[in-house]
Amino acid sequence: MTSAPARDNSIYFLATATFFMISAIMGTRPVIPLYAVTLDIGAGEVGVLVAVFSLLPLVVATAAGAWMDRHDRAIALLLGGAVAMLGLVLPFFFPSRAGIYAAQVIAGFGFTLYVLASQSSAGNPKKDSWTRERHIAIFSMSFALGSLAGPMLSGYLADQIGFGLTFLFMSLKGSVALLPGLVLLYRERKAARAAASLTPATEKPAPRGSAWPEPRRILGYHPYMHRAFLVSILILMGKDMYVAYFPLYAIEAGVTATWIGIIIAVHNGGGVVMRVVMLPLVRAFGKNRVIATSVLFSGLTLLALPLSQGIVAMTLVSLALGLGLGIGQPLSISRTINLSPSDKVGEVLGFRLTLNRLTQVVTPLCFGGVVLATGIAGVFWSLGLILALGSSRLVIPGEDGTARQPKMRRR
Repeated sequence: MTSAPARDNSIYFLATATFFMISAIMGTRPVIPLYAVTLDIGAGEVGVLVAVFSLLPLVVATAAGAWMDRHDRAIALLLGGAVAMLGLVLPFFFPSRAGIYAAQVIAGFGFTLYVLASQSSAGNPKKDSWTRERHIAIFSMSFALGSLAGPMLSGYLADQIGFGLTFLFMSLKGSVALLPGLVLLYRERKAARAAASLTPATEKPAPRGSAWPEPRRILGYHPYMHRAFLVSILILMGKDMYVAYFPLYAIEAGVTATWIGIIIAVHNGGGVVMRVVMLPLVRAFGKNRVIATSVLFSGLTLLALPLSQGIVAMTLVSLALGLGLGIGQPLSISRTINLSPSDKVGEVLGFRLTLNRLTQVVTPLCFGGVVLATGIAGVFWSLGLILALGSSRLVIPGEDGTARQPKMRRR
Protein backbone atom coordinates (compact mmCIF):
# COMPACT_ATOMS: atom_id res chain seq x y z
CA MET A 1 0.00 0.00 0.00
CA THR A 2 1.53 3.27 -1.10
CA SER A 3 1.30 6.36 1.07
CA ALA A 4 -0.16 9.59 -0.25
CA PRO A 5 2.40 12.17 -1.41
CA ALA A 6 3.25 14.82 1.14
CA ARG A 7 1.48 18.07 0.59
CA ASP A 8 3.75 20.82 -0.69
CA ASN A 9 3.67 23.58 1.91
CA SER A 10 6.52 25.67 0.49
CA ILE A 11 3.92 28.18 -0.71
CA TYR A 12 3.42 29.22 2.94
CA PHE A 13 7.11 30.01 3.40
CA LEU A 14 6.94 32.03 0.19
CA ALA A 15 3.76 33.80 1.33
CA THR A 16 5.31 34.71 4.69
CA ALA A 17 8.42 36.16 3.05
CA THR A 18 6.28 38.04 0.54
CA PHE A 19 4.16 39.63 3.27
CA PHE A 20 7.18 41.20 4.97
CA MET A 21 8.76 42.27 1.69
CA ILE A 22 5.60 43.81 0.25
CA SER A 23 4.63 45.57 3.47
CA ALA A 24 8.04 47.27 3.43
CA ILE A 25 8.04 48.25 -0.25
CA MET A 26 4.38 49.24 -0.48
CA GLY A 27 4.64 51.01 2.85
CA THR A 28 7.17 53.41 1.37
CA ARG A 29 5.34 54.02 -1.92
CA PRO A 30 2.85 56.63 -0.59
CA VAL A 31 5.61 58.17 1.55
CA ILE A 32 7.79 58.87 -1.50
CA PRO A 33 5.67 61.76 -2.91
CA LEU A 34 5.17 63.20 0.59
CA TYR A 35 8.92 63.09 1.25
CA ALA A 36 9.55 64.59 -2.19
CA VAL A 37 7.57 67.69 -1.19
CA THR A 38 9.99 68.30 1.73
CA LEU A 39 12.88 68.16 -0.77
CA ASP A 40 11.26 70.86 -2.94
CA ILE A 41 10.37 68.33 -5.66
CA GLY A 42 7.25 69.61 -7.42
CA ALA A 43 4.18 67.62 -8.51
CA GLY A 44 5.40 67.50 -12.12
CA GLU A 45 8.75 65.98 -11.10
CA VAL A 46 7.07 63.38 -8.88
CA GLY A 47 6.24 61.55 -12.11
CA VAL A 48 9.95 61.34 -12.94
CA LEU A 49 10.77 60.17 -9.41
CA VAL A 50 8.16 57.42 -9.62
CA ALA A 51 9.36 56.39 -13.09
CA VAL A 52 12.99 55.76 -12.10
CA PHE A 53 11.78 52.95 -9.78
CA SER A 54 11.25 50.92 -12.96
CA LEU A 55 14.32 52.02 -14.91
CA LEU A 56 16.70 49.06 -14.39
CA PRO A 57 13.93 46.40 -14.38
CA LEU A 58 12.87 47.62 -17.81
CA VAL A 59 16.24 46.46 -19.16
CA VAL A 60 16.89 43.25 -17.24
CA ALA A 61 13.54 41.66 -16.30
CA THR A 62 13.21 39.31 -19.29
CA ALA A 63 16.86 38.21 -19.11
CA ALA A 64 16.45 37.57 -15.38
CA GLY A 65 13.33 35.48 -16.00
CA ALA A 66 15.10 33.37 -18.65
CA TRP A 67 17.98 32.84 -16.21
CA MET A 68 15.53 31.64 -13.56
CA ASP A 69 14.14 29.05 -15.99
CA ARG A 70 17.59 27.40 -15.97
CA HIS A 71 18.87 28.11 -12.47
CA ASP A 72 17.78 28.63 -8.85
CA ARG A 73 14.76 30.87 -8.22
CA ALA A 74 15.42 30.92 -4.46
CA ILE A 75 18.83 32.59 -4.98
CA ALA A 76 17.13 35.31 -7.02
CA LEU A 77 14.49 35.63 -4.27
CA LEU A 78 17.10 36.29 -1.58
CA LEU A 79 19.25 38.56 -3.75
CA GLY A 80 16.26 40.63 -4.84
CA GLY A 81 15.04 41.04 -1.27
CA ALA A 82 18.46 42.13 0.01
CA VAL A 83 18.95 44.68 -2.79
CA ALA A 84 15.43 46.09 -2.30
CA MET A 85 16.01 46.63 1.41
CA LEU A 86 19.35 48.30 0.69
CA GLY A 87 17.51 50.74 -1.57
CA LEU A 88 14.88 51.48 1.07
CA VAL A 89 17.42 52.44 3.73
CA LEU A 90 19.32 54.97 1.55
CA PRO A 91 17.08 57.99 2.34
CA PHE A 92 17.94 57.55 6.02
CA PHE A 93 21.67 57.90 5.34
CA PHE A 94 21.36 60.32 2.39
CA PRO A 95 18.37 62.63 2.99
CA SER A 96 18.62 64.51 -0.29
CA ARG A 97 17.29 64.63 -3.84
CA ALA A 98 20.15 62.42 -5.04
CA GLY A 99 19.53 59.98 -2.17
CA ILE A 100 15.84 59.51 -2.94
CA TYR A 101 16.52 59.02 -6.67
CA ALA A 102 19.24 56.43 -5.94
CA ALA A 103 16.90 54.69 -3.51
CA GLN A 104 14.20 54.45 -6.16
CA VAL A 105 16.55 52.93 -8.74
CA ILE A 106 18.10 50.34 -6.38
CA ALA A 107 14.87 49.38 -4.60
CA GLY A 108 13.04 49.08 -7.91
CA PHE A 109 15.62 46.66 -9.30
CA GLY A 110 15.67 44.48 -6.18
CA PHE A 111 11.89 44.47 -5.86
CA THR A 112 11.41 43.38 -9.48
CA LEU A 113 13.90 40.54 -9.05
CA TYR A 114 12.06 39.41 -5.92
CA VAL A 115 8.61 39.63 -7.52
CA LEU A 116 9.72 37.73 -10.62
CA ALA A 117 11.26 34.92 -8.55
CA SER A 118 8.26 34.69 -6.21
CA GLN A 119 5.70 34.69 -9.04
CA SER A 120 7.64 31.98 -10.86
CA SER A 121 7.84 29.89 -7.67
CA ALA A 122 4.14 30.32 -6.84
CA GLY A 123 3.03 29.47 -10.38
CA ASN A 124 5.23 26.40 -10.78
CA PRO A 125 4.26 24.93 -14.21
CA LYS A 126 4.93 21.40 -12.93
CA LYS A 127 1.79 21.64 -10.78
CA ASP A 128 -1.68 20.94 -12.15
CA SER A 129 -3.67 24.00 -13.27
CA TRP A 130 -5.96 24.26 -10.24
CA THR A 131 -3.06 23.83 -7.78
CA ARG A 132 -1.33 26.69 -9.59
CA GLU A 133 -4.47 28.82 -9.24
CA ARG A 134 -4.61 27.99 -5.52
CA HIS A 135 -0.91 28.74 -4.94
CA ILE A 136 -1.15 32.02 -6.83
CA ALA A 137 -4.22 32.92 -4.76
CA ILE A 138 -2.28 32.28 -1.51
CA PHE A 139 0.71 34.22 -2.82
CA SER A 140 -1.43 37.13 -3.96
CA MET A 141 -3.22 37.19 -0.59
CA SER A 142 0.11 37.75 1.16
CA PHE A 143 0.84 40.46 -1.39
CA ALA A 144 -2.49 42.12 -0.62
CA LEU A 145 -2.08 41.84 3.16
CA GLY A 146 1.38 43.39 2.92
CA SER A 147 -0.06 46.20 0.81
CA LEU A 148 -2.70 46.73 3.49
CA ALA A 149 -0.37 46.78 6.50
CA GLY A 150 2.53 48.72 4.99
CA PRO A 151 0.92 52.10 4.11
CA MET A 152 -1.11 52.22 7.32
CA LEU A 153 2.06 51.84 9.41
CA SER A 154 4.30 54.09 7.29
CA GLY A 155 1.81 56.97 7.25
CA TYR A 156 1.62 56.93 11.04
CA LEU A 157 5.40 56.64 11.42
CA ALA A 158 6.02 59.52 9.00
CA ASP A 159 3.92 61.79 11.22
CA GLN A 160 5.47 60.53 14.47
CA ILE A 161 9.20 59.98 13.78
CA GLY A 162 9.85 61.60 10.40
CA PHE A 163 10.59 60.27 6.94
CA GLY A 164 14.20 59.15 7.45
CA LEU A 165 13.47 56.88 10.40
CA THR A 166 10.38 55.56 8.60
CA PHE A 167 12.55 54.38 5.69
CA LEU A 168 14.99 52.79 8.15
CA PHE A 169 12.22 50.97 10.00
CA MET A 170 10.59 49.67 6.82
CA SER A 171 13.95 48.40 5.55
CA LEU A 172 14.59 46.49 8.78
CA LYS A 173 11.05 45.06 8.73
CA GLY A 174 11.41 43.93 5.12
CA SER A 175 14.68 42.17 5.93
CA VAL A 176 12.67 39.66 7.99
CA ALA A 177 11.59 38.26 4.60
CA LEU A 178 15.07 36.82 4.13
CA LEU A 179 14.52 34.25 6.93
CA PRO A 180 11.66 32.28 5.27
CA GLY A 181 13.53 32.86 2.01
CA LEU A 182 16.45 30.85 3.42
CA VAL A 183 14.06 28.03 4.34
CA LEU A 184 12.69 28.06 0.79
CA LEU A 185 16.23 27.99 -0.61
CA TYR A 186 17.07 24.90 1.47
CA ARG A 187 13.89 23.12 0.36
CA GLU A 188 14.44 23.93 -3.33
CA ARG A 189 18.05 22.76 -3.18
CA LYS A 190 16.99 19.49 -1.50
CA ALA A 191 14.28 18.92 -4.13
CA ALA A 192 16.73 19.71 -6.94
CA ARG A 193 19.26 17.16 -5.64
CA ALA A 194 16.53 14.53 -5.38
CA ALA A 195 15.37 15.24 -8.95
CA ALA A 196 18.96 15.12 -10.26
CA SER A 197 19.49 11.67 -8.75
CA LEU A 198 16.48 10.37 -10.72
CA THR A 199 17.48 11.97 -14.05
CA PRO A 200 19.05 9.57 -16.60
CA ALA A 201 22.71 10.36 -17.23
CA THR A 202 22.17 10.25 -20.99
CA GLU A 203 19.46 12.93 -20.92
CA LYS A 204 20.62 16.11 -22.65
CA PRO A 205 19.84 19.52 -21.17
CA ALA A 206 17.33 21.69 -22.99
CA PRO A 207 18.82 24.29 -25.33
CA ARG A 208 19.24 27.61 -23.60
CA GLY A 209 18.21 29.98 -26.33
CA SER A 210 18.38 33.74 -26.02
CA ALA A 211 17.99 35.39 -22.62
CA TRP A 212 17.15 38.79 -24.05
CA PRO A 213 13.71 40.06 -25.01
CA GLU A 214 12.41 38.83 -28.35
CA PRO A 215 8.82 40.14 -28.37
CA ARG A 216 7.72 38.39 -31.56
CA ARG A 217 8.81 35.00 -30.23
CA ILE A 218 7.26 35.49 -26.80
CA LEU A 219 3.98 36.85 -28.16
CA GLY A 220 3.96 33.91 -30.57
CA TYR A 221 3.69 31.37 -27.75
CA HIS A 222 -0.09 31.94 -27.80
CA PRO A 223 -2.28 34.00 -30.17
CA TYR A 224 -3.86 35.86 -27.24
CA MET A 225 -0.74 36.30 -25.10
CA HIS A 226 -0.89 40.08 -25.64
CA ARG A 227 -4.26 40.23 -23.86
CA ALA A 228 -2.78 38.59 -20.76
CA PHE A 229 -0.14 41.31 -20.74
CA LEU A 230 -2.73 44.05 -21.32
CA VAL A 231 -4.62 43.13 -18.14
CA SER A 232 -1.48 43.61 -16.07
CA ILE A 233 -0.59 46.89 -17.78
CA LEU A 234 -4.02 48.44 -17.18
CA ILE A 235 -4.20 47.33 -13.55
CA LEU A 236 -0.68 48.56 -12.87
CA MET A 237 -1.36 51.94 -14.43
CA GLY A 238 -4.34 52.40 -12.14
CA LYS A 239 -2.56 51.27 -8.96
CA ASP A 240 0.69 53.16 -9.50
CA MET A 241 -0.87 56.46 -10.47
CA TYR A 242 -3.32 56.23 -7.58
CA VAL A 243 -0.46 55.70 -5.09
CA ALA A 244 1.65 58.44 -6.70
CA TYR A 245 -1.00 61.17 -7.00
CA PHE A 246 -3.66 60.43 -4.39
CA PRO A 247 -1.35 61.62 -1.55
CA LEU A 248 -0.83 64.93 -3.38
CA TYR A 249 -4.57 65.25 -4.03
CA ALA A 250 -5.30 64.52 -0.36
CA ILE A 251 -2.67 66.99 0.87
CA GLU A 252 -4.34 69.75 -1.18
CA ALA A 253 -7.57 68.83 0.63
CA GLY A 254 -5.87 69.19 4.02
CA VAL A 255 -5.56 65.48 4.89
CA THR A 256 -2.67 64.47 7.20
CA ALA A 257 -0.03 61.83 6.37
CA THR A 258 -1.53 59.47 8.96
CA TRP A 259 -4.96 59.60 7.33
CA ILE A 260 -3.44 59.29 3.85
CA GLY A 261 -1.73 56.08 4.99
CA ILE A 262 -5.00 54.78 6.45
CA ILE A 263 -6.99 55.57 3.28
CA ILE A 264 -4.40 53.87 1.06
CA ALA A 265 -4.36 50.90 3.43
CA VAL A 266 -8.17 50.66 3.14
CA HIS A 267 -7.76 50.84 -0.65
CA ASN A 268 -5.31 47.91 -0.48
CA GLY A 269 -7.72 46.16 1.89
CA GLY A 270 -10.12 45.95 -1.04
CA GLY A 271 -7.49 43.76 -2.69
CA VAL A 272 -7.51 41.45 0.35
CA VAL A 273 -11.28 41.04 0.08
CA MET A 274 -11.08 40.24 -3.62
CA ARG A 275 -8.35 37.64 -3.08
CA VAL A 276 -10.69 35.82 -0.68
CA VAL A 277 -13.51 35.62 -3.22
CA MET A 278 -11.35 35.33 -6.36
CA LEU A 279 -11.55 31.58 -6.96
CA PRO A 280 -15.32 31.34 -6.22
CA LEU A 281 -15.94 34.25 -8.64
CA VAL A 282 -13.85 32.61 -11.37
CA ARG A 283 -15.71 29.31 -10.90
CA ALA A 284 -19.10 31.04 -10.99
CA PHE A 285 -18.63 33.55 -13.81
CA GLY A 286 -15.47 32.57 -15.67
CA LYS A 287 -12.12 34.34 -15.78
CA ASN A 288 -12.99 36.49 -18.82
CA ARG A 289 -16.04 38.11 -17.26
CA VAL A 290 -14.36 38.65 -13.88
CA ILE A 291 -11.32 40.35 -15.42
CA ALA A 292 -13.23 42.58 -17.85
CA THR A 293 -15.79 43.65 -15.26
CA SER A 294 -13.15 44.48 -12.65
CA VAL A 295 -11.16 46.66 -15.06
CA LEU A 296 -14.29 48.47 -16.25
CA PHE A 297 -15.40 49.08 -12.65
CA SER A 298 -11.92 50.39 -11.80
CA GLY A 299 -12.05 52.83 -14.69
CA LEU A 300 -15.43 54.19 -13.61
CA THR A 301 -14.22 54.54 -10.02
CA LEU A 302 -11.15 56.51 -11.12
CA LEU A 303 -13.46 58.90 -12.96
CA ALA A 304 -15.33 59.46 -9.68
CA LEU A 305 -12.26 59.90 -7.47
CA PRO A 306 -11.68 63.64 -8.14
CA LEU A 307 -15.31 64.30 -7.18
CA SER A 308 -14.83 62.89 -3.67
CA GLN A 309 -14.61 65.50 -0.92
CA GLY A 310 -13.75 64.80 2.70
CA ILE A 311 -12.08 61.84 4.39
CA VAL A 312 -15.16 59.59 4.38
CA ALA A 313 -15.86 60.05 0.66
CA MET A 314 -12.18 59.59 -0.24
CA THR A 315 -12.02 56.40 1.83
CA LEU A 316 -15.15 54.90 0.26
CA VAL A 317 -14.06 55.68 -3.31
CA SER A 318 -10.53 54.40 -2.58
CA LEU A 319 -11.99 51.17 -1.17
CA ALA A 320 -14.14 50.72 -4.27
CA LEU A 321 -11.08 51.26 -6.47
CA GLY A 322 -9.17 48.69 -4.43
CA LEU A 323 -11.96 46.15 -4.97
CA GLY A 324 -11.81 46.71 -8.70
CA LEU A 325 -8.03 46.64 -9.08
CA GLY A 326 -7.44 43.92 -6.49
CA ILE A 327 -8.53 40.91 -8.51
CA GLY A 328 -6.99 41.59 -11.91
CA GLN A 329 -3.30 41.17 -11.09
CA PRO A 330 -3.34 37.60 -9.67
CA LEU A 331 -5.62 36.49 -12.52
CA SER A 332 -3.21 38.11 -14.97
CA ILE A 333 -0.35 36.07 -13.47
CA SER A 334 -2.23 32.77 -13.69
CA ARG A 335 -3.47 33.60 -17.20
CA THR A 336 0.10 34.33 -18.35
CA ILE A 337 1.43 31.08 -16.87
CA ASN A 338 -1.41 29.04 -18.41
CA LEU A 339 -0.64 30.46 -21.86
CA SER A 340 3.12 29.88 -21.56
CA PRO A 341 5.18 26.81 -22.52
CA SER A 342 6.12 24.97 -19.30
CA ASP A 343 9.86 25.52 -19.84
CA LYS A 344 9.49 29.23 -20.65
CA VAL A 345 7.44 30.47 -17.69
CA GLY A 346 10.27 32.55 -16.22
CA GLU A 347 11.02 34.15 -19.56
CA VAL A 348 7.37 35.04 -20.21
CA LEU A 349 6.85 36.36 -16.68
CA GLY A 350 10.05 38.37 -17.12
CA PHE A 351 8.77 39.85 -20.37
CA ARG A 352 5.48 40.62 -18.63
CA LEU A 353 7.41 42.49 -15.96
CA THR A 354 9.41 44.28 -18.66
CA LEU A 355 6.15 45.57 -20.12
CA ASN A 356 4.96 46.46 -16.62
CA ARG A 357 8.13 48.42 -15.91
CA LEU A 358 7.93 50.12 -19.30
CA THR A 359 4.43 51.18 -18.29
CA GLN A 360 5.75 52.39 -14.94
CA VAL A 361 8.43 54.47 -16.68
CA VAL A 362 6.33 55.97 -19.46
CA THR A 363 3.04 56.53 -17.61
CA PRO A 364 4.36 58.77 -14.79
CA LEU A 365 6.31 60.85 -17.30
CA CYS A 366 3.20 61.33 -19.43
CA PHE A 367 0.97 62.10 -16.49
CA GLY A 368 3.54 64.51 -15.11
CA GLY A 369 2.66 66.63 -18.15
CA VAL A 370 -1.05 66.05 -17.55
CA VAL A 371 -0.68 67.40 -14.00
CA LEU A 372 0.93 70.58 -15.26
CA ALA A 373 -1.83 71.06 -17.86
CA THR A 374 -4.97 70.02 -15.97
CA GLY A 375 -4.06 69.51 -12.32
CA ILE A 376 -4.12 66.24 -10.36
CA ALA A 377 -7.78 65.59 -11.17
CA GLY A 378 -6.85 65.26 -14.86
CA VAL A 379 -4.67 62.25 -14.03
CA PHE A 380 -7.60 60.32 -12.56
CA TRP A 381 -9.99 61.28 -15.37
CA SER A 382 -7.49 60.23 -18.06
CA LEU A 383 -6.72 56.93 -16.30
CA GLY A 384 -10.39 56.16 -15.80
CA LEU A 385 -11.10 56.61 -19.50
CA ILE A 386 -8.13 54.41 -20.50
CA LEU A 387 -9.19 51.56 -18.20
CA ALA A 388 -12.86 51.77 -19.19
CA LEU A 389 -11.99 51.56 -22.90
CA GLY A 390 -9.31 48.91 -22.39
CA SER A 391 -11.72 46.56 -20.57
CA SER A 392 -13.33 45.70 -23.90
CA ARG A 393 -10.08 44.10 -25.20
CA LEU A 394 -9.36 41.54 -22.47
CA VAL A 395 -11.39 38.45 -23.42
CA ILE A 396 -9.52 35.26 -24.40
CA PRO A 397 -11.79 32.79 -26.26
CA GLY A 398 -12.11 29.40 -24.58
CA GLU A 399 -10.49 30.38 -21.28
CA ASP A 400 -13.70 30.27 -19.21
CA GLY A 401 -14.14 26.58 -19.96
CA THR A 402 -10.78 25.67 -18.43
CA ALA A 403 -11.52 27.88 -15.43
CA ARG A 404 -14.60 25.84 -14.56
CA GLN A 405 -12.79 22.51 -14.95
CA PRO A 406 -9.82 22.72 -12.58
CA LYS A 407 -8.64 19.17 -13.24
CA MET A 408 -8.35 19.67 -16.98
CA ARG A 409 -4.91 20.90 -18.00
CA ARG A 410 -4.60 23.18 -21.04
CA ARG A 411 -2.46 21.84 -23.83
